[in-house]
Amino acid sequence: MLGLGLMLFCLRGLTDINHWNQNLLKISFWSLNIGLAMMTFLSLLPQGLWQAYASIKHYYAFARSAEFMHSAVMEGLVWARVPGDIIFSVGVFAFAMFVYQAFKKQTN
Repeated sequence: MLGLGLMLFCLRGLTDINHWNQNLLKISFWSLNIGLAMMTFLSLLPQGLWQAYASIKHYYAFARSAEFMHSAVMEGLVWARVPGDIIFSVGVFAFAMFVYQAFKKQTN
């Protein structure tokens, strides 16, 4: 997100800010943030908590083993990340379209 902010700061000098498509920026901002939150709370955090529980209950090497990492629970949590990835991808596409349109209107 910091990188996108820096890119927008630079785009202010390269393009005419009056031609910016604010709707694409809104879609991009919210999709990127919601997608990241979904990835974090639906997949990454539960995986980390499950792995921490396994390392406390059994031992550290078990929580890092292929047997544990490819268990049904962990595989399910990996697939739980997909909705967040899709929403994040919508934000990336919207931002790419915004940049394309900003430069396209600049050359016209």
